[in-house]
Amino acid sequence: MKLFSCRERASVPSFAVMTGGTGGIGCEIAGLLLEQGWDVLLLTRQPHKAEELISSRNGRFEAVYCDLTKPAELESVSNAILERKKNIGLLIHCAGKIDPEMTRNITRRSLEEQMTINLTSPILMTSQLLPAVSFGAHIVFVNSIAGVMPLQGSSVYSATKFGLRGFARSLALEFKSGALRVSSIFLGAVDTPMLEQETRDGGSVLNFVNKPLSARHVANLIIRMSEGKGREVFLPALDGIFAHACLIMPWLLRITTPILEKVGHIGMQRFHKNKKIFQKN
Repeated sequence: MKLFSCRERASVPSFAVMTGGTGGIGCEIAGLLLEQGWDVLLLTRQPHKAEELISSRNGRFEAVYCDLTKPAELESVSNAILERKKNIGLLIHCAGKIDPEMTRNITRRSLEEQMTINLTSPILMTSQLLPAVSFGAHIVFVNSIAGVMPLQGSSVYSATKFGLRGFARSLALEFKSGALRVSSIFLGAVDTPMLEQETRDGGSVLNFVNKPLSARHVANLIIRMSEGKGREVFLPALDGIFAHACLIMPWLLRITTPILEKVGHIGMQRFHKNKKIFQKN
């Protein structure tokens, strides 16, 4: 199988394909790419909403309906993208799904949805679109700190994110340096509708140990990442250091969790208070 659509390095804005563009981070990423002159194709279950949120500036924007929980539908859309015969210079996997629940309460539906959106779809989509990927193109996986540190109460989500890291790192090893750049960004809490929904659903208060990052800040960092070599980035950086320390010393997370939860409760109250003040103004 021909893996690259051409042997030219994707060094100038061309064609970008992404998922998750109607969320806070994805919407910002798409807007920044358009400002740089990229043509952006977004796979989403809400194409009309995407068109409203993301204005076409210097580049050309198109939203295509795709339900990532249905592999057959994703394959059909991927084939349609291949038929366009456009070289993909940037592929960004930004879609994500979390259902906070203790292991004893896991349902088949929540398991399958999180597995399919967070892990199965980016794996299949990457595999299906590789023939259209330009030599030197960049694939970016928007991951989570939960991909390097166990998240109590969201075991399925954490498992999918651990798996996504494994896939990204394995993918990078399949290609010679420079042929394909692969990056993952592991995020702490980001101020998005997804975080608000997760909090309403009983998500971890550890999300608020640090002030949630702004979606715009994260999007700018992802754009800068896409312009460089493939790598892993942890944001905040201290979270990445702590997460890896917990992997080496599992007992560390257990003994620090009570303290972190107290700090998180205070941070969550402050976050909600600031949100209410902002909404009133």
